[in-house]
Amino acid sequence: MATFQVARPLLSFVGLSVAIALWTIPYLHYNFKIASAHKKYAAATQNWTGHVQDQKTLNIWPCFNHNYSMAKVVYNRVPKCGSNSVVTIIRKLKDRNGFHFFEDKTYTAYTVLRGRNLSNFAQMIYNLPIPSIYERHIFYVDFHQFGLQQPMYINLVRDPLEQRISGYYYMRFGRDGQNMTAWQKQRRTDEQKAQTFDDCVFYNTWECNAKGPLIFMMTKFFCGHDDICMQPSQAAVEKAKENIRRHYAVVGVLEEFSSFLKVLEVVMPQFFRGAHHTWREIGSKLMKMQKTSNKRPASGKAREVMRERLHLDYQVYDFIKERFHMQKSQLGIND
Repeated sequence: MATFQVARPLLSFVGLSVAIALWTIPYLHYNFKIASAHKKYAAATQNWTGHVQDQKTLNIWPCFNHNYSMAKVVYNRVPKCGSNSVVTIIRKLKDRNGFHFFEDKTYTAYTVLRGRNLSNFAQMIYNLPIPSIYERHIFYVDFHQFGLQQPMYINLVRDPLEQRISGYYYMRFGRDGQNMTAWQKQRRTDEQKAQTFDDCVFYNTWECNAKGPLIFMMTKFFCGHDDICMQPSQAAVEKAKENIRRHYAVVGVLEEFSSFLKVLEVVMPQFFRGAHHTWREIGSKLMKMQKTSNKRPASGKAREVMRERLHLDYQVYDFIKERFHMQKSQLGIND
């Protein structure tokens, strides 16, 4: 009996030690992987160029000798590309990681800033405290043209066709479980709400028109506010690619959202440390809340026609995807 009484505390201690070990080992393993990725990032930034199929040089890390502020980040979020999920994660990280987060309440995806409005915007961002992240649906802004230090940019995109389909139904029906305001309900007429995406494509209405304002929206977000960015052209595509090369630390793809968070966590740890763990905690619930209501699948023919109309955006998307995969590869990050 005495032996058992002595052994019982010992057994309890052993059991507790095993439990702690089982909880701690996965955590230490994850941190080890992040630390390893940090080392790979430091090495990768010494060799910024990769190679793509078209034989053109592709910078997969921005050139840090261009006087960027890594303590100030602009997320000029592309609509219907998972940006609400990113914003929710940033809200949860800001106090934990000790940075400011500025959410612009100006909700219009198509604002073009000119002249004083553009310079005032750049000055406003420049005057924000550091470290900080600023988000808004806005086209890329070149701060250097105003003699200001350039912040680092991040963004997230998705397959252009899927983005357009999602945006089409979102403007009509909002999200699942969302209480739409009177203004939101008036965004489209009852007749427009009854039209499917196929109707939009085959009747060539303004939302799906090959020369309409939405047809190369993704390209605009990376091209900027210059005149060359306002009309569909190969020149606008090339300018968008150059801005991504030079000014965006990371542009992820929604189809690989988990990897996007992992890359951010390595490249910008002062902001995104713990981002992937946070997503694992809230992701399933958040995905249900962000689901677009009444979204109907498009026919194969409509998808084929629309892909051709979106060919400029697909050039930018494919470029982003190639660059992102090379960043992942250099950092040793897998889904």
